[in-house]
This record gives sequence, C-alpha cells and structure tokens, in this order.
Amino acid sequence: MDMKRSHTCFVLAVALLFLAACSQEELSDELPTLSDKSITFGTPTFEVEVGTRAPLSQLAEGTSFGVLGYCLAQTRPDDQTLNSASGNVLWDTKKNLCRPEVFYQQEVAYADGSCTYTPLKQWYEPTDYYYSFFAYYPCDAFTVMTGEDDLGAPSVKFSIPFNSTDENTPLDDSQVPDAMVAQSIDVTRNAGQVQLNFLHLLTGLNFQVNNYNVDEDGNPGNPVTIHSLKLRGKFYKSVTIDFDRGYDFPDETFYGTYTILGDSSEDDVDISGLESVREIGDKTLLLVSNLNKTSADDGYLGQLELVITYSFGDSVERTQTFPRPENFQPSGGTIYTAQLNFIGDSFVLNFIVDNNQQWEDGGDSDITFE
Repeated sequence: MDMKRSHTCFVLAVALLFLAACSQEELSDELPTLSDKSITFGTPTFEVEVGTRAPLSQLAEGTSFGVLGYCLAQTRPDDQTLNSASGNVLWDTKKNLCRPEVFYQQEVAYADGSCTYTPLKQWYEPTDYYYSFFAYYPCDAFTVMTGEDDLGAPSVKFSIPFNSTDENTPLDDSQVPDAMVAQSIDVTRNAGQVQLNFLHLLTGLNFQVNNYNVDEDGNPGNPVTIHSLKLRGKFYKSVTIDFDRGYDFPDETFYGTYTILGDSSEDDVDISGLESVREIGDKTLLLVSNLNKTSADDGYLGQLELVITYSFGDSVERTQTFPRPENFQPSGGTIYTAQLNFIGDSFVLNFIVDNNQQWEDGGDSDITFE
C-alpha cells in the first residue's frame, strides 16, 4: 500500500467531513468582506550560529522573494466555490482543499531592511481567520511547480544557473545564489506583519590549508605554497521543495570547474610550518547536496575531484587530484570546511562542519534537512 497516498486521502476525507458539517448558509458563494488592513511582511529572519558572516544572514539589497498565500478552502475538490466557514480552520485540516487565492507568485522586494510589493492586498475582515504563507528566495532562481488552481501545499524548484556539459567549462560561483525557503503557518490578522524565517537549502563549502610540518627539533618545518585549487566534475543542479512532504532532487546535472584559487602566481598562498590559512580564495561554494544518491559512484555532491597544484619547501610544483571522500555526506543548510592537511610533502583531505558558519534548520518551518 502507498502510505503517503493513503495519508493524503485520509486528510482530504477529514476536511470534506468538516466542511460538510457546515450549514448551507456558510457554504454560500458570498465571501467575507476585506478589511482596511493591508497584508505586509516584516524583515526576514534567519536561524544562524553566532559569527556567521553578514552576507549569509540577510537578503541581498535590491533582491526579492516570491510568496504563495492561502486562507479559504474550496467546498469540494470539484467545486472551486470558496467556503467562508473554513477561514478559522487550521491549515493542517483545510490544506487539501486550499488553493493560493491570497497570493500567487507574488514578488516581494527587499531594500533598506523593508519588504514591499504592489498592489497591496487586504486581510479579510474576520480577525480569527488563519492564513498560511510560503516563500522562496531569490524569486528569479525558482520555478513554482504549483498551478494557480492546484490544491494542497505548494511546491517550488530551485536550479543552479549552469547547463554546461564539459567539465573544463569555467563556473562562476558568484552566480549561485544563497537559495532559501520559508513558511509561516496559521497566521492571523492580529499578528500584524507576516514574519518569515528563512531556511538555507544549499551546502556551503570552504577550503583551508593546515601545514603540520616541523623540523627534527620540533620547530616549524618547511613551508607549503598553494599555486592553484579547483573543484571540477559533474554537479547536481536542482532541488524541489514540497512544503508538505519535504524535498526531492530532479535528475539534472551540469559539468564544469570552480576555481577556488587561480593559476596566476599573484594568487599563490604561502603557509609556514605549524600555521593554517582559512578560506583559501576567500569564497564559499554553494552546492546542491543530493541525499537521494547513496552509492559511492553517485556521490552526494556529484562526481567530483579536487585538483591542487602546490610546492613544498622548494620551487618544484606538484599537481595532485583528489576524489571526494566516500564518507563525506553533506547536509543542506550547513557549511563545511575542506581541510588540506599537509604532513611532509603530501596531504590528507578532511571535511568538517564549520561551527562558526553553520546554518540551522530554520525556526517554525516543518521542512527539515537530516
């Protein structure tokens, strides 16, 4: 038996029974009047650890997010007449008969700490109505999979904006946005502004070099110079968020090379013995972590390899290719540091959670990343 289908049918049956219990007057075509109060959005918030860099804990100035908003349920799946008696029913009971009649793909602009949209929409007059809002950021990086007349919780799809098929194609990491989603369930008009608490979708990846070399007396040993550092191969492109059932990954990929540290000698990074350099290249790669891929051949981030050119205590450059460790299972919403640990003239690659840069599974959202 399909348990998910059975659960959906059960919830729908409960909703239908509830609505059937309403009087015929309550099921009339007459909708409640609108109030003179506009629906507005407060400054978005984020669940982040102390120390997270500002660009990862706020929306970029001048960007926008999209919103779908719900309040009233239909009378039946085959009858789009909105039922005013469903206004004060909680989302979990009425959602399978709800369509986004409050907002559909509404773009909300963010600037100077404020959120605005036009034309403004009003709350219904009754103050005990429950509304639910679902948001995605940035607006232009998502595709809304839910139609304007579709019933139930919405679904959206985020895609990284690359389509290359050659692993040598240069990839510009600055073109990948910090994709996020948010939801605010069972909001009433008396709450004032709608507060959205955004949840990060992507895996962040920083790079660090540790030179553990010492001489025979225990003093700092030979320096290491990093001349070039690149991540190349096949990457996963998309993630689909169903605000009721969680997330899934379309079978979509792209190929290319992210340059963490360029080939120019001006970009060389020197690391003395017993010293470390964090955030090589001063960038965080944002990647889709496909947790549907469980085999070593697939890899959670794709079929990738790290290519490093370095020299150790002399001018001889060495190039080494290092595959993704099979035991590295990155989660969405978390930043990791890839540590290149030099002992002698070779290194060991290790991935750790960056505790100072970790995004948290967000606030009131029921979508979790495990």
